[in-house]
Amino acid sequence: MKKIFALIAAVMFSITLVACGGDRTGNKGGKLVEWYELSEDVEFDTTKKITIEFWHRMGADGQKIVQKWIGEFNEIYPNITVVETKAATDYNALADKIALEITTGNEPDIAESYPDHIARYAEADNAVLALNNFISHPTLGYSEDEIADFLSGLWAEGSSYDNEGSILSLPFTKSSEALYYNKTYFDAHEIDGKKYTEIIEEEGLTWDKIFKIAEDIKKRESDAIPFGYDSSDNLFITASAQWGAGYTEYNSKTGVGEVTFNNDTSKEMVKYFKDKVDKGLMITKDLNGDAYTSDIMKTGKKLYMYVGSTGGSKYAFDGMDQSVFDAGYTVGVTALPSKDGVTRKQIQQGPNINLLVKEDEQRMIAAWLFAKFMLEAERTAEFALQSGYAPLRHSAYETDTWKNYVAGIKEKPTSINEGKKKAAKDAIDMFRNNESVFFTSAVFNLSSRTRNEVGSLITTIFSSKATGEDLNKFINDEYTKSYEFITN
Repeated sequence: MKKIFALIAAVMFSITLVACGGDRTGNKGGKLVEWYELSEDVEFDTTKKITIEFWHRMGADGQKIVQKWIGEFNEIYPNITVVETKAATDYNALADKIALEITTGNEPDIAESYPDHIARYAEADNAVLALNNFISHPTLGYSEDEIADFLSGLWAEGSSYDNEGSILSLPFTKSSEALYYNKTYFDAHEIDGKKYTEIIEEEGLTWDKIFKIAEDIKKRESDAIPFGYDSSDNLFITASAQWGAGYTEYNSKTGVGEVTFNNDTSKEMVKYFKDKVDKGLMITKDLNGDAYTSDIMKTGKKLYMYVGSTGGSKYAFDGMDQSVFDAGYTVGVTALPSKDGVTRKQIQQGPNINLLVKEDEQRMIAAWLFAKFMLEAERTAEFALQSGYAPLRHSAYETDTWKNYVAGIKEKPTSINEGKKKAAKDAIDMFRNNESVFFTSAVFNLSSRTRNEVGSLITTIFSSKATGEDLNKFINDEYTKSYEFITN
């Protein structure tokens, strides 16, 4: 009974996330997939030889860790052969391959997938394995305490696929965004008797305060573009949540996901940021020739703060000129600003793992056992050290692996490599300490297209030279075109 209550709590939390800025699938109404009926008295047969396949798109470092885990897993379950395969070099290509193989019956047992991809797989009947009855199983599942050990927002994302609380994925390599800033520069300058660093680290940081700093920098350095934002998609989605503008909504009466960004509040939100672009205070990766804005900041000139992934913290240092570091370059990391200092929202991102339905129940149990194994506290800590992604469980931060890593961090780095390690640790700390403000977009058949389109939309508007009423008309027309492209 305790486990049932824990699952209900997780589902209710996911509904809260959806209300903050999510969308859902509803094209089937009710459950997106049927929950597999795993009987409470079933046991795993340790005498049966079973082979399972795990498909991913990891780089060499991640793949090496997974291979190590497989060896450790086999010491516990010698009858299970785990075949890990780098099936593609990016997530979309991996999703395409899995979707194709589902039609032939050759799909893997476990896959590294984004929620949009999992919803796509679910369009094929009896393809995605609902994990509810595995999680609540009295011997094979998770206890209430084990569920609570996962960072709540990360766990809740797994139930954001329909309006019945179907759990279709488990968190794997998760991140959010952070505000990175040139701390050396921020310590050296002030406004109204306050150092930039004090302003940016204060509770209640707003976009207005960020751009007040940017204006002050611009007065001193006319050729500077002080602030950067790497992901146009994330900017649109996160700002929509902060402005209460609507992005996508779930219609609980009809069970249908709806695209709702075409509204006046959203247009005012985009105009707010366009004004900063027009004044030379802000640039995005798309406006920067598709080059990350961190590439500008680590030159030590012109750009002094940017929003980028917590999983990419190393890029605040990676590849920088040694002379810049030697001149005293240091990086600070903090949470994102909000519109009003109160309504704090940050997008949650990163892939999950999901299981796929097989005719052999023992094979599905074997895949479940390996998925659980990869998500044990020690392993999420181990993976975080080489990837920069956050450990998924609270207890991971109490492991010797994590504690030894933290103990080796130098508060005043003396090398670029030490700077990267400190930035990664600071970004992960920010992630863990701000999980209550993370939100996740749920998924339905138009969610992936919507995300891609709003990123293009905001870039098109930022690039426009129109002003006044011409700008208003341009924005209205572009919103209409984007909405019609998504929904038709």
